[in-house]
Amino acid sequence: YDNGVVPRLEYEEAVMEDWMVNLSKSRQSYSGIVLNSAEEVKLWSNNVSARYETDYAFNTVEDGGATPPPLSAGGNNRVCKGIVSPELASVVSEETDASVCGIVVSSSSPTASPTPQPTPQPTKQPVTLEPTDAPTVTPKYIEISCGNKCHLIQWPYKMGSSYVPSVAYEECEFDCDNGDCKAFSLQDDTRSNFSGYKRCFLYKASKEPSPEICATDPFSHPFCSYATSGGSFFVTPAAKEQYNVQNM
Repeated sequence: YDNGVVPRLEYEEAVMEDWMVNLSKSRQSYSGIVLNSAEEVKLWSNNVSARYETDYAFNTVEDGGATPPPLSAGGNNRVCKGIVSPELASVVSEETDASVCGIVVSSSSPTASPTPQPTPQPTKQPVTLEPTDAPTVTPKYIEISCGNKCHLIQWPYKMGSSYVPSVAYEECEFDCDNGDCKAFSLQDDTRSNFSGYKRCFLYKASKEPSPEICATDPFSHPFCSYATSGGSFFVTPAAKEQYNVQNM
């Protein structure tokens, strides 16, 4: 209950509470049921409405981006709003009646009165304050133009998870922020059961490129990068400078 109460910064809050004003980082896009490295799970009779359409309502993840273990059993689960991961799609059905998930839509608006009062001031404060603080900060990652060869095969890396395109950058950035990582790339997942998804590749900060020629302007050397479909590459400013990472 109330999973996802922490906001995602790309969505404007109708009522900005005081504890939200100084948030500098979004949460992961999960606001429903998440099975984290869970085995022999039986998933029955859950009705879930995610906070945002791009949040996962039902998701299963495994450490290191490995394939999550299958459910032991499950069914009679319904989603009123949000994304369902492919691994759980067979036991979850879409529900168009929001009241099934406990969402009450009122025709009269007794609760509409309080909304106009808090909305003008709390929403204006972050909008006027943030431009003086946040936009001038150096970006965490810089995108590099890499054509159709966006995977630096000679940089030690870890293959991460796959995500739907609408949240792939945010999720892969989160994975890089919280791991041994100096850069990450996204590319079309070629596995049949992940068609339409983006695969996240994380390049290790603790290990150096090998051979050494791939440690300087790597995209200028054909054998340092590998062919990708729908690829993109992002690197920290420090790593970009250290390895002279330039556009292809």
